[in-house]
Order: sequence, then structure tokens, then C-alpha cells
Amino acid sequence: MRIRIYHDLNDLPPAFAELFAEAGRASVYATRAWFANLAETAPEPNAALRVYAVEGGEAGGNGALGLLILRAEGGSDGRAPRRLASLTNIYSMLFMPILAEAAGDGRTVLTALARAIAGERPRIAQIQIEAMDPASPIFGAFADALRAAGFVVQPYFHFGNWYEETEGLSIEDFMARRPSALRNTVRRKERKLEKDHSVAFRLIDGSPDLEAGVEAYQKIYAGSWKEPEPYPRFTLGLVRAAATLGALRLGLLGIDGEPAAAQIWLVGAGRATIYKLAYDERFKSLSPGSILTRRIAEQVLARDRVREIDYGRGDDPYKSQWLSCRRERWGLLALNPRTPRGALLALRHVGGRAAKRAWGRLGTRGSE
Repeated sequence: MRIRIYHDLNDLPPAFAELFAEAGRASVYATRAWFANLAETAPEPNAALRVYAVEGGEAGGNGALGLLILRAEGGSDGRAPRRLASLTNIYSMLFMPILAEAAGDGRTVLTALARAIAGERPRIAQIQIEAMDPASPIFGAFADALRAAGFVVQPYFHFGNWYEETEGLSIEDFMARRPSALRNTVRRKERKLEKDHSVAFRLIDGSPDLEAGVEAYQKIYAGSWKEPEPYPRFTLGLVRAAATLGALRLGLLGIDGEPAAAQIWLVGAGRATIYKLAYDERFKSLSPGSILTRRIAEQVLARDRVREIDYGRGDDPYKSQWLSCRRERWGLLALNPRTPRGALLALRHVGGRAAKRAWGRLGTRGSE
């Protein structure tokens, strides 16, 4: 098993294309297109891409076994980092090390990754991995691997994620699960809107309407209550990348010939994420956002037959009205007590007992 470090996704050997394809069948957020857009359109100051690629296989083969896609901070161009962080930010819904099916439960690959990072010189003081699913076996296995490599590890809550299991549901079934106040409001508002106004609904998943849809989305966002995006190129890049994956569902609601509301949903592996939403403030009293949510839900239930809809990041009150179940995404903070910064942070974030246990483990193995 070999671990190599790359600083550009384009430099990965061809074997990793199949690993990305395999991972993408399980999650949009594990595709190469997702990571490439994030790296290109949402760079962090003083950080560089750092990709740990695990190769191996029978008889010294060079099969792709795993990827850990990180950002590095410190050193020249991120090549001698003091801190590593997952390639995530405020747009990320889910992150995990990418493991090949051939890697089994992945513990061997995760152990190799943790040891490789622990063995780097200069030493890595801190690793922070965000947006992980704590219910996944990978979460606990990676935490164990980091501890075994000498890091002090602190799991932490990151954000809530509201969702609904929808397998086999029609839109009527889905709406029947909603609180009566929401259900009745949407029905009443939609009837009134269709009676008093000209209404147009479009659901765009790719060419030839993609660029027109992007233009309409931008116009609606500019007229909405939302603050300007910190990375304005990210969403547009995501829309185009998702279209190439077949994952895009860009819903647009027009009222009297004007773009009134837009929502970006991502669909893949039987799941739909309500990713971005906005409406023009001029149409607020007509509830265009709620009407559009119902219409897109109708389409993804009937056409895509998704078994789950989720609402992305956060515990905004309106999300629990539309989706009734909640789960959490957690992070892992791994601190290296062999470094002054890591030891200080371990005492601050984890506590003296945990730091002492880590020092004890290091002592039993001897100094390096």
C-alpha cells in the first residue's frame, strides 16, 4: 500500500477516475466534479489543495483504494503545512474519506492515512474534518486511526440536517405528512396565485435551457433578502457541474412574466437535497418559495422516485415544517501533542486528562 500526495486533482493517476465514479454512485458530494468546483471557485487564503491518494492491491498492483481530499495551511504553497482541513466550507453538506469497495471496511486504509500524516515532517499540528456523518462506520474508524497514530481527537457537533424518507410516496402522500397550517396555506396560496396571475413553472436539469436558468437564478437572488455570496462563482459552477452529472434540478417560478422564485435541488443515489433557495422580495406576499418547493417535490417524487429529501445545513425553523426527521453532521478535531501548537490546543479543547493519555501512548512507543 502506497500513499502519495497530490496538489491538483488533475494529477491523480487514471485509476482514481473509477474510484470517483464508484463514490459518486453513493453521493453527489463525493464526485470529482463536486471537489473540483469547490477547489476552483471557493479558495481559502493561504491554503493549498492536498490530496492523499492510497494505492495498492494484490501482487503490488496500483489500484485506487482511497482518497482524503484536504486543504493545507502553512509552508510554501501548502507543501509543508502545519494545519490540515477537509476540503469543505459553508457549502458542504457531507464529507468523508473516499474508500474503494475493494478496501473492505476501510480500517486498513484509514490507519495508513493517519500514520502517513503523523509521520510527516515538519509535523502536522492540527487536522480538522467537517460535515461527517457520525452514524457512518467511517467516522468512528477514522477517529480510532488518528488516535492510534498519536493524535488527541475531539469529535464535535457541526450542524443539523432535516430530512424525510419518501420512498414510494406521491406528492399527495408527502403533503399529507406536513402540518395542517403549512398544507392549507400552500394550497390556498397556490390557488389564489393561479387565479390572479399568470404563473410559469420550469424544472431545468441541463441544456438547452441551462444558461437561461442560471441568468434567472441570478436575477432572483439579486432581488432576494439574501446577502451576497462569499464565493459568487461557486453556485454557478455547481449548477453547471451538477448538470453534467445529471444531478441538477433547477426550479424556477415565474409570475406575470417575471422570475419570482428559484431553487437548486441536487439529486443522486436516490436522494434529493434542497440546496439553494431564493425569491424576489417583490413577490413575498404570494409565497412563491413554498409553492415552488411543493412543485419541485412533486417532480422528484414522481420522476426521480427519490427515497429521501433533505434540507441541507442548519436548523432553520421552516425546515422542520417541510421535513420531519433530524440528524446531525459532526466533525473531528485531531491535535498532535508532539507539536507545541497541538499540545496547547489539546489542553484548551480536549482537556488535560485526554492530553496526558496521548502523551502516555507516545511514551510507550518511544520518541521518534
